[in-house]
Amino acid sequence: MRLSPLDPTYYHMQVGTGFAHLLAGRFDDAILWADKAFQHEPRYISAAAVMPASHALAGRKKEARAEMQRLRQIDPGLRLSNLKEWFPIHRPEHFAKWVKGLQTAGLPE
Repeated sequence: MRLSPLDPTYYHMQVGTGFAHLLAGRFDDAILWADKAFQHEPRYISAAAVMPASHALAGRKKEARAEMQRLRQIDPGLRLSNLKEWFPIHRPEHFAKWVKGLQTAGLPE
């Protein structure tokens, strides 16, 4: 399969790749791919949700908090309690990993 780099929605694939890296524990790769998505769509909430979780799970609390501020600017109403409605992840272990990263980064209940 080949994807067109000229596709105006290419950032969806980039953040999907970033999220896969996050779940696989490759946090630097997750950040790299999410950042690429931001270059195309600066207010893309899915990319904003990969960044703080990846930094937090990598142990970079300062960066995680800074990225959490960006996420909260994009969606001030996002909470740990409404994540499942916003982004349904089917495997409980994947959802738990993502939630742990966002919680560590400072997403409120």
